[in-house]
Amino acid sequence: MAPPIKTEGESVKNKFSILGAVVSLALITGCSQPTSTVIPSDIATWDKELAPSLQKLPESDRNLVASYLMRSKVGEAFGGKGVPPGTTVGQAIEAEKKFDAEQLMKQAQEAALKAKLQKERTDAIDAIGKSVTVTLIAKSQIPKDFSAGRYSDEQGLRVGIQNNSAKPMVGVAGSLKFIDVFDKEVGSVNFRISESIAPGGTYTWNGSRNYNQFMASQVAVWNLEEGKYTTHFVPEAVVFADGTKLTVPE
Repeated sequence: MAPPIKTEGESVKNKFSILGAVVSLALITGCSQPTSTVIPSDIATWDKELAPSLQKLPESDRNLVASYLMRSKVGEAFGGKGVPPGTTVGQAIEAEKKFDAEQLMKQAQEAALKAKLQKERTDAIDAIGKSVTVTLIAKSQIPKDFSAGRYSDEQGLRVGIQNNSAKPMVGVAGSLKFIDVFDKEVGSVNFRISESIAPGGTYTWNGSRNYNQFMASQVAVWNLEEGKYTTHFVPEAVVFADGTKLTVPE
């Protein structure tokens, strides 16, 4: 028996039926994608309504969603907007990727700024180090003497300064770090010297500070024995007679 002959109308109808089935399948498949899941506004429903979709994601995407939700909820606790209504899992992933990228850029900018400032500081220290030499000639212990108007013990310092620059110098500021035989810094002394020093000239500064026996760093410096320590000059500023300065950034 010969098969029934399909009319042109029936053939077109069947094609539309197949096309409709394909479209319906595509819509169903699209809706079932975990990234299309809307994040519930009620956190209490996340285990039931959100967790099943997250389990279908790669681990890297799950971590992104978890980071996004934590960041949003923490921000909400401090007055932030939290998770915007209608946000999907896919949008959360993209938002967290964008946030991570911005953080990496910010960290790179901060690292670049830190390196720039450190270089500026190092360059300034080197410039001052070339223009002036500072050394501790001697330290001493000056006992209190009421008749001389000295009501506490004092730490005496004798410091030598040499102007290595081609310009007259009128001021030097910095500190001397005291290093013991174990290469450990035990204390420091700050100083500011306002004296004119000609190019190539030297100046010897005699100064002192009140001795505080309750300050560990001062006690350590006080007790350092001659020949059992070294000092290191840490510059702060040099002022020249023409008004120019070399300063170390904070």
